[in-house]
Amino acid sequence: MGLLRRGSMMKTIKQTRCISLTIKYAVLILFAFVFLFPVFQLILKSFMGDSDIIEGKLFPTAFSFSAYAKAIDVKYLWWLKNTLLIGIINMVGITLSSSLCAYGFAKLKFKGREVCFSVVIATLMLPAICMQIPLYKLYYGLGWTNTWLPLIVPGFCGGGALNIFLMRQYMRGIPDSVCEAAKVDGANKFFIYAVIVMPMCLPIAGYVMLMSFLGCWNDFMTPLLYINQESLYNLSLGLYYRYVNNAGSIPPANIQMAAATVMLIPCMILFFFFQKILINGVTVGAVKG
Repeated sequence: MGLLRRGSMMKTIKQTRCISLTIKYAVLILFAFVFLFPVFQLILKSFMGDSDIIEGKLFPTAFSFSAYAKAIDVKYLWWLKNTLLIGIINMVGITLSSSLCAYGFAKLKFKGREVCFSVVIATLMLPAICMQIPLYKLYYGLGWTNTWLPLIVPGFCGGGALNIFLMRQYMRGIPDSVCEAAKVDGANKFFIYAVIVMPMCLPIAGYVMLMSFLGCWNDFMTPLLYINQESLYNLSLGLYYRYVNNAGSIPPANIQMAAATVMLIPCMILFFFFQKILINGVTVGAVKG
């Protein structure tokens, strides 16, 4: 009797787990469908012809690349080149400057270190919208408007409080004995940073680099504020003026979707190939120290 009762209890537990997992996966699939449906529609409409767009179909009757041929012109490629340049420069500058600041807060001992770090972290509470007018006045006074300097120079001036925080937390997990041993061997502070500490921080540095590039790739407000010359547009601003704020005729939706799909491709590639870095970068940076 005891064995039969125990067997029935195990069967009931398995059935309960199976039902629970089924409900969980059903809910996750539902949420995934809700969030991914706009992306699917974006991609499908980019392959539609003009007639399918006019009729409002959900699926193309025949896949066509004509919208891509019309969307990707010389201006589009020029804006794409601008976006890549700005993103790569910021990716290097933000990672370098934030790691230097983090190294100072994590491994160098000086009076007022914790106070300075607290001030840096406190800037996270400042809404970005509150800083736009003071920054615009500053850059206007420097003569930087209608140039790439407001998009590039800030990346070399600290790299952002959040990136400094993540890099510092990771560097705090590196034993001080490693740095002390290097000092005994005659290494200076910059040598320790460049040759010893940074190679050990590649996971969090990779995360900062990826997020910096994606932030610049998707940036719209900063170019909108400071750039008026068409040849200096990044891709977000160029598409805005072409398809949204256009005094002339606006192209059909399939051409707009094709342009947006091409802009989406680098983000998807980076996520699928480097999602482990994106996930581990945050978790490791949060746990270290």
